[in-house]
Amino acid sequence: MPKIKTSKEEVLSKVIPMLRTRGVQNSSMSELAKACGIQKSHFYYYFNNKEELIKEVLSTVYSYFKYNLFKIIDSASLSLPEKVEKMKLLMGKIFKASDGGCIMANTALETIHLNPSYGKEIQSFFTDFIKGLQGLLEQKYDSDEALMLAEQMVQDIEGGILLTQVYNDLKYINNAVSRMEKIILN
Repeated sequence: MPKIKTSKEEVLSKVIPMLRTRGVQNSSMSELAKACGIQKSHFYYYFNNKEELIKEVLSTVYSYFKYNLFKIIDSASLSLPEKVEKMKLLMGKIFKASDGGCIMANTALETIHLNPSYGKEIQSFFTDFIKGLQGLLEQKYDSDEALMLAEQMVQDIEGGILLTQVYNDLKYINNAVSRMEKIILN
């Protein structure tokens, strides 16, 4: 019998990996509830519908990434090489440690034309990712060049994540992160 007491945070922590690997369209509310070990009716206690759930998942992932990224970037006690090393660890935790790649990019590709309501959260995630990298680059480059390089880095990282999934080979994301490191530190 499924357990009944589960916090919203516990539900999200179980739903996020499933959505990352299966996608939004291939994950029913029944399957998600089952993966959480709760009844479907209890699942609806937290989320009125699938759209609300997906928005909450995206918000949770975005908040986690934004908080941790800017905690590193804004740290006065870390040198630039230390910041880059911590960013690499953060990206490894988010993008390499789990199957399915980047939930933001996956959800964007899968739903942007079907349900544009997710677009704002996804766009905010990528905007802040770019802004964070741009802030580090502005120590060596003017603002426009820093922005262009930051956009290239995010594109490269996301492409690396995609190819890592396609070929089941971490070299693609590792190479993208190494290129990011070289541009920031050189």
